[in-house]
This record gives sequence, C-alpha cells and structure tokens, in this order.
Amino acid sequence: MHRLEEEDEGSPEAPDSERKAFQEAEEAKRKAAAPKVEQAQLDPIWGDASYLKVATGRPCPEGLGALFPKPGDSHNAETVATLRDSTFVTVLSHGNGVALRSYNAKKKALTVEVDGVVECFDSSGLLTVAWGEPAKPYRPSEDEEEDLVPQAVWRARPLRLALSFPNAAEAKRFSQKEGLGLEARLVYRLGRVDVDTKVKKPSTEEGAPASEGLDWGAGRLVHVDVLGVRLAVDHEKTAVLEQRKPGGGSARSR
Repeated sequence: MHRLEEEDEGSPEAPDSERKAFQEAEEAKRKAAAPKVEQAQLDPIWGDASYLKVATGRPCPEGLGALFPKPGDSHNAETVATLRDSTFVTVLSHGNGVALRSYNAKKKALTVEVDGVVECFDSSGLLTVAWGEPAKPYRPSEDEEEDLVPQAVWRARPLRLALSFPNAAEAKRFSQKEGLGLEARLVYRLGRVDVDTKVKKPSTEEGAPASEGLDWGAGRLVHVDVLGVRLAVDHEKTAVLEQRKPGGGSARSR
C-alpha cells in the first residue's frame, strides 16, 4: 500500500478549520516580523483621543448618517447635537490623497496637493466629507457611461500647500526621499450638508436598461470647517508644515 502524504494545512484540500488556523499563524508571523513603528507624540490639537476618525473606504463614525434624516426617521436631536459638538480627523498619505507637485523657483516652494474629499460608508451607502471648496457633483458624460455606470460622485478642489525649499535640488531630494512618507492630517468640525439626486426616468422602449429609474446622484455630502492642517514625515513624528485656523474657520484652497 502507498502511504498517503500529509496535507499541507495551507493547501486548498485541507479542512476549513485547519486552513484558517494555518492562515492565522502565518499572519501572526508576518506581524511579528514587521518592524515596530514608534507612535508619534502629537499635540492634543492634532491627535486628541476624543477625535472621531473618518477614513476612505472605512465605516463612518457612528451616527453620522443622522445628519441626513429620512421621512419617518426617529433620529433624535441629541445625536445630531453630539456630532455637531465633536471634532473629526482624517489622515491621508502620499499616493493616497497626498501628492507632491512642481517646485516654484520664484516662490522657492514645493507644492503639496491634498485631496478635497474623503469617503466613508454606513448602512445607507457612501457619505462624502469635503474640506475643499467648491464641492460639486461630477457626472459621467454619455461617452463615459458606455464604459462606466452613470453614478455621479462628489469632487472638490484640492488643498494646495507650500513647503519652502531654498532651491530645486533640495526640493527634489525631499520628493525622492522623506517626501515619499508624507502624510496630511486634517482636523475639522462639521458644517452644512448637501444631497445630490439624479433619477434617470424609466424608458418606455422595449429592452430598456434595468438601471433606468434608479438614483444615480452623488448622494450625501458634509462640508466641514477645518481647524488645522499638518504635514509630517517619518510616520508623523516630524512636522514639515502646521497651519491652524483660530476660531475654526475654513481652510482655503489655493
């Protein structure tokens, strides 16, 4: 008789329980081998523990959808008041919301561009938060709709910040080294809200797309008042720019 070879716990043929245990063990090894990153010690204005975090592709802070009550909703005023009294924070990184642009020799400054919006989600779908102004719905053209769904999205003018450098060579060195780890931290309070709807009327023609009659609008948007913007490198341990807005005024897009 031939002796059966033992199955590798990570192979598709292994039982689900064994495969899950194997994957968890591999993940634990990966985390243990990863270099430990020292947490940045931030001033409370930038990283207070009470701040509510909003991140792209992540669940929205609990109750944020209460700003958009539906007919018959039982959301109470206390939830909205708590949100209005809260401070929020979003952190974007180089390549994911933060981009280094050109060096201006006349102003001796390197332009940093920060996306004007962030999107989170809740049980009702996507919810957009915008600090860039103006914020407007972007609707695909008829040509674009041939390759994409006709879903509109909110877009806003990015924030443009200037980092001072004595010359182009220094700016280039930063862009190719420390700048690759550049992160932008935005601290803000909630402002007014908008809702964009765009319902495509059902076609009476036979064989019309089933998508017609659905709402393809950009949906819910919360404008915010920015309290401060901080640019930093080395996992936010070294600040390269800090702009605070006394009184909670909105940051301007330059």
